[in-house]
Amino acid sequence: MDDVLGFYDAFASDYELAYGGRWDEAVRRQGAALDELIRASLPDAADVLDCACGIGTQAIGLALRGYRVHGTDLSEAEIGRARREAERLGADVSFGVADFRDLSRVEDDFDVVICCDNALPHLLDEADLPRAFAAMHAKLRPGGLLVVTMRDFDAALADRPPLAPPALVAGPPRRVLVRLHDWDEDRPCYTVRYLVLTEGDDGWSVAEHATRYRAITRAELEAAAGAVGFEELAWPDARIVGDQRVLTALRP
Repeated sequence: MDDVLGFYDAFASDYELAYGGRWDEAVRRQGAALDELIRASLPDAADVLDCACGIGTQAIGLALRGYRVHGTDLSEAEIGRARREAERLGADVSFGVADFRDLSRVEDDFDVVICCDNALPHLLDEADLPRAFAAMHAKLRPGGLLVVTMRDFDAALADRPPLAPPALVAGPPRRVLVRLHDWDEDRPCYTVRYLVLTEGDDGWSVAEHATRYRAITRAELEAAAGAVGFEELAWPDARIVGDQRVLTALRP
């Protein structure tokens, strides 16, 4: 995961570009959508672990709606920014550095564990997927809820799109985020190249951040979650992070 860590350490300062510069709006919108989803299953849920919190998008959104939230991420740079953003937005969230394949350093257990915004596909080794689910399962109280959001890879594997819609931030300075998808020929994996274009007095400059993903199908996700003891797996028709699919499951 060293390449993933390097990617997020470098991209932390530009992360809001993925939301077209409307990150604060996304925090509140995603917090509301997650709250609705959680309350439908666990009306009395109070404690949430966001084990792939990034700069705090979902963690802060849920904290602003009254949940007690602990956010963890592999990247110290992202955790540092998450703390600053939580303070700026007036959210009471605790944060720490952790790999979601091993959450043993995280104290206590939780009513809800979330892993959002296409984090699981960073696991290029197939054996790491059940390992991550087992770590999440261990942090849930009996009857606790797991929420995962992930790109619809069943569809993506059929057409292997080479490009995502660009995002423009008006600035100043004007910035554009372009995402290129370079698919492997022999594996269901691809390299994402985030090209950050920034307008300056002498023209446009370009910075590149790259990371790898593995296209995990719904069947593989269900099998891995079921293998470690999750039950009542479901795919609710909910929209939390863009058009990503949502998987929910319960710890018996």
